[in-house]
Amino acid sequence: MKKTILIFGVSSFVGSNLLESLKDEFRIIGTYHTTPVSIPGVTCLPCDVLKKDYVTNLVGIFRPDITLYTAGMSSLKECQMHPKQADALNSAGAVNCCVAAERYGSKFIYLSSGYVLGGEDTLYREGDTPFPTTAYGNSLSTTEFYIQRSCLNYLIFRCAPLYGRGYNPKHSNWFESLQSAFAKNEPVYADDSVVTGFLDVQLLGKIIKATLSKGTTNRLLQITSKDTMTRYEFAKLYAKIFKKDEGLIQKTVGLFPADTKNGNKVQTSHHFRMDTSNIEEILGVQMPKIEESLMLTYKRLNA
Repeated sequence: MKKTILIFGVSSFVGSNLLESLKDEFRIIGTYHTTPVSIPGVTCLPCDVLKKDYVTNLVGIFRPDITLYTAGMSSLKECQMHPKQADALNSAGAVNCCVAAERYGSKFIYLSSGYVLGGEDTLYREGDTPFPTTAYGNSLSTTEFYIQRSCLNYLIFRCAPLYGRGYNPKHSNWFESLQSAFAKNEPVYADDSVVTGFLDVQLLGKIIKATLSKGTTNRLLQITSKDTMTRYEFAKLYAKIFKKDEGLIQKTVGLFPADTKNGNKVQTSHHFRMDTSNIEEILGVQMPKIEESLMLTYKRLNA
């Protein structure tokens, strides 16, 4: 019998892609907030993760083997503009789901981000203390800490920026905007000050499946490409692989929404390089370089 995974936020970019990656091997129950989802073979229900009793009852009814939290706010800019909402969705909502999962013996999986780190030009390891400089990073860091101290059966995946196509056509992500601009021969504006890894979101689904099959538990694992680059460099590489006009790409220096109220110093560049030796040891494979990830994306989207 297939194990059951309850995905909170199945209509989100990451949630919808993980559903596609996991639905063949697991029974999927999904929740959405304002974007109804109808997928053959998948039970999807409305849910407000901030309503603790409703969340608890939902987990109690379905008794999932695994509870996966993909709801929340992931835009750095939006989180900085609405920090209370970011904290509610990225932290309070996740805690509600974590508590419910713990109550009914469900493994809780939380997706965090490399933006919990300080942005210094160094290689960050999982044991390093997070020093987030953004409202987004703060909300995730708080939840990481809570889960590690309070949950008896969890996995935290601290991810580099994930790219791919989402479920909701009304809310394009940066990768979809990039593709659209190239398709219309419009200028592509790309930041050249924030250095991160980039990973196809479908690869995260494979990593989660492989990690679960190994029986790994109670770990925080960093998931990123082997190398790093800026969005400008990513756009140039995308143009090369997808055979698009590199002349459309315009280099910009975006205003990184860093929070300087807590004594964080102003930085002209931000680096989020994460060590991946632990996930590589668990899975027995090397994480791909960004070019390798984009080649897989090219083959998948053009299949």
